[in-house]
Amino acid sequence: MSSPQKTTDQEFVQKSHVGVRLLSYLLAFSFIVSVLASGFVLYSDYRRGVSQYRSNLDQIHASYQESISYSLWNFDNRQIESQLSGILNFPGVVYVYIESREKLVQSAGDIYAAADLHYSFPLTHQSASQEYELGNLYLNVNYTGLYDDLKHKAVTIIGTQFIKTFSVSIFILVMVRLLITRRLDVMAQWAHTFSLNNLDDPLQFNDQHKRSDELDMVANAINRMRETLRSDAQEREQAREQLVETKEQLTVAIDNASLGFARYLPESDHLQCNNHFARHLATTRQELESMPSAMEHIRDMVRGLKGPEQREKINQLLLGRISRLHGEFTIANFRNEKCYFDITMQTLQFSESRPREVLICMLDKTREQSATRRAHELAASLENKVTERTEQLYTEQQKARETVRRLETRLEQKNAQMNQQSTNEFKKWLLAEMEEHYPEGADLPGRMPVMREYLRHCTNEGQGAVDLPKLFDDLLHESEILKSVRTVNQMPFSLVISEPAGLLSFLISLILEREPMLERATLLKSSAEVKGATAQVHFSLVLPEGTDEVTPHPHFGLAEYITTTRFHGDLNRQLSDENTLDIDLSIALYDYSDESVHDDDESEVEA
Repeated sequence: MSSPQKTTDQEFVQKSHVGVRLLSYLLAFSFIVSVLASGFVLYSDYRRGVSQYRSNLDQIHASYQESISYSLWNFDNRQIESQLSGILNFPGVVYVYIESREKLVQSAGDIYAAADLHYSFPLTHQSASQEYELGNLYLNVNYTGLYDDLKHKAVTIIGTQFIKTFSVSIFILVMVRLLITRRLDVMAQWAHTFSLNNLDDPLQFNDQHKRSDELDMVANAINRMRETLRSDAQEREQAREQLVETKEQLTVAIDNASLGFARYLPESDHLQCNNHFARHLATTRQELESMPSAMEHIRDMVRGLKGPEQREKINQLLLGRISRLHGEFTIANFRNEKCYFDITMQTLQFSESRPREVLICMLDKTREQSATRRAHELAASLENKVTERTEQLYTEQQKARETVRRLETRLEQKNAQMNQQSTNEFKKWLLAEMEEHYPEGADLPGRMPVMREYLRHCTNEGQGAVDLPKLFDDLLHESEILKSVRTVNQMPFSLVISEPAGLLSFLISLILEREPMLERATLLKSSAEVKGATAQVHFSLVLPEGTDEVTPHPHFGLAEYITTTRFHGDLNRQLSDENTLDIDLSIALYDYSDESVHDDDESEVEA
């Protein structure tokens, strides 16, 4: 590696602590994991060793109990010593002895060795007739060997884990240095030298690798940002140059136009203006610039309804509380002439929160205001005339519509009257023929009795008025069929209509008394009301639960014919969803059979 590269690496090691922290974190975490894993392994080995020791004791019990008991019964001390020595060969057994009647019979091993576990089992001899208790065999077990094995294994595991972890940490640290931190150092040095005046040097890494990673993506994004900043800086410089050029052109245009332009310096109380500004105020430029407290004079010239508010805003601008003021001002110039101006005041510079330079632009709007006022006056006058004429036309149109409506009503009345007269003549002839062939008291076939009753009512209906609620109440008291059904009468106290009582009573009786579903009904509800030019009568028959169809009314066609042709209404009969049969009867409130219908009566009916 070259000398400059070594110097850079040394500076990196001296300045950066990321590698040291990363290494310490890796070692600490690995140490904790290693300790936990080693503890688990050692604890498992300890449990396994203790279990093995206990298994050995069980094996000793099973293997030596009978042989030692036999040797002890035969007083074979040499064989007993040999057997006890064999027991000492088991791992962990440090001392073994035999007691009989609280006396030591035989022993082997180190009596002074520390014992972690004591184990014993009885020695007996079984003869043909009985069992003899010869004594007890005692064993002292020491875990020192197990502990030594565990210590050796712990040192081996921890050492191996530390070497592996340290090696992996060093490798990771080197990789992080090669792949990340070295390039981050390049990015930091590039950012340290970056400025808006130095946008030509791109961010480049010294290493060469085929595949790009996240840091390369960051570097590319930074280079794109640098290109964008360079483009924006160039555009800003071009805009500044265009602004300077536009400012020069605007200065020339202001001098050539009728725009009043002034520059006020509050610190020196000095006003600079062009000729148009002074001419708008009916004075000269020299007089206005030499005038003391010129800004106060201009402020005091403000008049109109908004004058006090606008003067207060000028004071606030001069005190630095607002930076811009724009609006239409009414000003009385030095000749006391009332003029209208579009004025803009803008603070350009501040000094300790106070305005240092104020720009004033003034545009004369006097002619426009005068023309606008005259146009408003003319428009108001024209609007008043148009409104007056529109009201007249509307009144005439309403009168014409009322006349046409009355004529149409009279025409309908005449047509209905003529139709009614011709129909009544036919009905009289038909009734005469029926009475000639079927005298009074004779049996009429089918629906002929109902038809004859209807013809009699038609030929003898006459003129008059009827109270509909009273008529229905009388029908309820007189009809034996309707008395058998519980009724709820919700009709109004009075509803008088200009119709013959006999024919209307016949119609309601025909609808209700000859209703085939009346026998099954549990309740009859009735109501009436006036809607517009019709009287609405509603009957409801409450039927038992589960009624999904109704029997056709045998005389519904006749009832509907009477309703539509004589009463100019409508008749509906249908089963609703609540097991209720609804019968709706509507009757027109105009009496088409009366020849003395007048317009005043029509107006009263409509009202």
